[in-house]
Amino acid sequence: TMQMPPNSVVPIAANERVVFFSDAHLGNDNSPQSQGRTERVCSFLESLPGRVEVVIILGDLFDFYFEYRSVVPARYLRVLSSLEALTRAGVRTYYVAGNHDFWLGRLFTDTLGITVEPDALLLDREGEKNCRVLASHGDGLGEGDTGYKILKMMLRNPLLIGAFKLIHPDWGYAIASLTSRTSRKHTSRHQNKRVEASARVGQALLESGHNLNTVILAHTHTPDDRSFESGRYMNTGDWCNHFSWIEWTGPDQFTIKYYPDSNNEKS
Repeated sequence: TMQMPPNSVVPIAANERVVFFSDAHLGNDNSPQSQGRTERVCSFLESLPGRVEVVIILGDLFDFYFEYRSVVPARYLRVLSSLEALTRAGVRTYYVAGNHDFWLGRLFTDTLGITVEPDALLLDREGEKNCRVLASHGDGLGEGDTGYKILKMMLRNPLLIGAFKLIHPDWGYAIASLTSRTSRKHTSRHQNKRVEASARVGQALLESGHNLNTVILAHTHTPDDRSFESGRYMNTGDWCNHFSWIEWTGPDQFTIKYYPDSNNEKS
């Protein structure tokens, strides 16, 4: 049986509207295309107050994020400001770390008012007996990929994080962008395999005996929606090509939407 990733339980009120999105990989270069993507993500975030009550970022909003004690990366000021406006407007915002941005620090919790979760969230919609949703980035779940799992443990090691803080921020971000480019080349070659592997992980979690009725993952950059006997698996897709997100408005009311054309949707 597949083990559940470590998670925090989040109660969702019966009438609350929830948005899940992920994988914008902001700030990977200074090209007009990259800047346009940032603007699109920000305008999406700014459109949410009054329309939804809860926002869940399922990782890799940034192509690389590392928080130094007294330095905020200039390339992210625009999106950090949009996130602050979101929480200031009273939208409860959660950030589940991905594989590019698990070094989130106090800025998110103390300044931006965002709840940061390293692995997964378990969402319980109140008033519904069987409405449990597991939401996670999805990297390193399931069988195999042992090398990546070991790397993930190492990269989250406090000693390594302390050592990285000693590097000048400009150098730190330069090293990160090199490794990120290499990682992208590797994963794009295995795209179909990743999509199917993620669906298998979703199905295994639904069958794991934890009374889940929906599993929402990210990481593959491909929106997905599949029904199994044991429940529903969905994937948020990405904001590099699809500009997709999932909206959850009631017990089994999940919809994949696309920005800005939210009429182009699949329920």
